[in-house]
Amino acid sequence: MISRRIRTTSAAATLLTAVALTVPTAAWATASAASGTAPAAPTATPVGARAAAVVLPTGDRLVVGTGANAGLAVDQAPGSSSAFASVQVGGDRYVIPSEAAPYVGRSLDLSLFDVTKLAAAGTPSAHIPVQLTFAAGVTPTAPAGVTFTSVSGQSATGYLTPDSGKAFAQALRDSIKADLAAGHKAGTAPLFGGLTSMAVPGVVPPVQPFYPLHILQVNTLDSTGAPSGIPIILVNTDNAKEFDQQLFSSDGIAKVAVPAGNYAAIAFDFTFEADGTTPRTNIVSQDGISVPATGTVPVATIDERTATSKITFTTQKPSTSVGGYVAIDRVDPNGIGGGLSLIGGGDMYITPEAKPATGSLDYVVNYVGESPATAASQYRYNLAESSDQIAANQTYAPADSSLATLRHTFNLDPAYGTNEPDIGSAFATPIGWTLSGIPATGKSATEYVTGGLQWFSEMFLPMVPNPTNPIFSFAFLDNDGGLYRAGQVVQRTWAYAPEAPNFGQHSATPTGDELGCQACSGAGNLNVTLGMLGDSNRDTTGMDFTASGASQLYWNGQLVSSDTNHFGYTLQNVSGPGTVRTVFDYDRTPDGVSQSSKTHTDVTIPYSGETDPSLALPSGIDCVPADIANTPTAPCQILPALTLNYQLNALSDSNTSHAPVQNLVLHVGHLSYGTVGSRAHIDSAQVSVSFDNGATWRNVPTHGADGIYDALWRNPAAGSPVELRVTATDCLGGSITQTVTNPYTVG
Repeated sequence: MISRRIRTTSAAATLLTAVALTVPTAAWATASAASGTAPAAPTATPVGARAAAVVLPTGDRLVVGTGANAGLAVDQAPGSSSAFASVQVGGDRYVIPSEAAPYVGRSLDLSLFDVTKLAAAGTPSAHIPVQLTFAAGVTPTAPAGVTFTSVSGQSATGYLTPDSGKAFAQALRDSIKADLAAGHKAGTAPLFGGLTSMAVPGVVPPVQPFYPLHILQVNTLDSTGAPSGIPIILVNTDNAKEFDQQLFSSDGIAKVAVPAGNYAAIAFDFTFEADGTTPRTNIVSQDGISVPATGTVPVATIDERTATSKITFTTQKPSTSVGGYVAIDRVDPNGIGGGLSLIGGGDMYITPEAKPATGSLDYVVNYVGESPATAASQYRYNLAESSDQIAANQTYAPADSSLATLRHTFNLDPAYGTNEPDIGSAFATPIGWTLSGIPATGKSATEYVTGGLQWFSEMFLPMVPNPTNPIFSFAFLDNDGGLYRAGQVVQRTWAYAPEAPNFGQHSATPTGDELGCQACSGAGNLNVTLGMLGDSNRDTTGMDFTASGASQLYWNGQLVSSDTNHFGYTLQNVSGPGTVRTVFDYDRTPDGVSQSSKTHTDVTIPYSGETDPSLALPSGIDCVPADIANTPTAPCQILPALTLNYQLNALSDSNTSHAPVQNLVLHVGHLSYGTVGSRAHIDSAQVSVSFDNGATWRNVPTHGADGIYDALWRNPAAGSPVELRVTATDCLGGSITQTVTNPYTVG
């Protein structure tokens, strides 16, 4: 991905106060409150998003973070694009599949891949509007995957959908294959017989700061020495705020007006085989470009023939590359700058680069390789290396003894049929993280990961098959991960029922967390954010971007806000003690799932209004209420939010119970990060069940104390509906009630 990186903590970089992410916008809302009373005119408005689920015009599914060192997760399910690049310009981020790269900046506008605006426009299953222009004399004809809604002269408007995007991607690949068959470079011939422009309607170019400008010419040469047309990242290494942009060369030349100073350039070029695949990518990093304030026009040359170092990983057990990425980040002395990451793209060749004299360079390589299909047990390598320069020798051969082992197993809703989840792991770096979700083999996956790094994993849930009426859904689960040492073995079962919202109990440094502190107070504000999805692991957080819901926020018993499709709130200008109550209802039936299809959660959290150093939020976790106030370094304190953890015994790998009597071990605790969190006594817990869709309820024996309880009930007949309800309280006056519809299947 190509992206701007901002390492320094600033209000601009840390105003990350919403987690969800598309319409239905499970975004946060803000509301004002005075001590002891609700405001005279309470309001709740969504604020900036932390992460977004996006479907590109090519049908590819992504999860994109925002802000400093943001992450990118790509679902590389069968049929998706084989390689990607991402761009951040003017506050928006762009993700470009390889088949679109030869046309971006020419007939395909960058706006088509503006994931920031795509996220804000609607659900991942919504239409993607497009505006098209055709050459004079060409009759407008809808490209594959595009539906026209109007045509006027040489212009047309229309839309794509997630399903039709796959046809659009194939049409791009077919155009590339036609160019190559004719002996031309990819992207040479007019696209789709005369399309001159395709963009998202209403695009406004970003406003750039004003500086005295001077012309710089950048010449680009391909691997044969011929003029090329490629994207270039150009960064002012004295002060990246003055210039940090993407250029597109044409016929081997790009000219740009820039402030005087020193620059670094990073460029990439996908190469294509006759069948449209990308067997090789050339990456060129060039430092020391000087633009004087006076004199002749300086000329810099980006020559792909300098990309002579092949990035190679050798594993002790046989493996074939199926993913991974290469990332370069070039920043000024203040830690601000630009970078390039590429996901996939075949063999990678890169230009060696010494440690820069001004600013710094971060270089990260990642290899994901799978075992042969004939292996007795399937496995996956996920390997990483990082450096402050690009060495000429790019051969890596880590020993298996230097690796940790992650063993993933999956409990999958029977509604998914034979569809399998995608799973991937990512490691924390100074320049963010990138993750490829790769299909699992059956209901398990084993990963060997580089020891000594901070890793976390993400599971993309399958989609429910429905040939007569296709269901598009987008949901995933994350864990906090950890610093895994060489030789360590970590086992985890994902999606073990129920998949219920939670606050969770987390590590002190959650690597992949998209929520920040889920219930904290700071800078006169407090927030409550309930993760949309969880499982039997206490640190799991997840999102379902095609679910719908409703929520209410109360302060001291008075309704402050009632909304749809929110799962978090920040209450602003709070003074003195009080009580926050939030009610969340989620409906996942649009996904077609049969388990945990609906949930209702009602949480009451007491707020003391006082500072307790023992509840201080560990550093490294975003304090949402302080971020809202633009004071990210303000003291932040974890609120005593009750959270539930379910351990339903004897379920099969389809979350099905064949036992006549069902056993639940229930853990009731408080939101925590590491060892920090409320230790208030848990006073009570009660489990109830319903077998008639909630018409009647029966309390079942619930025995235990101090947050650990055991409950038993007799299962109904096979295939019968089940609803599970838990109510718990603590000594502070906090409470939680959660109802889950069909938490498991009765077999």
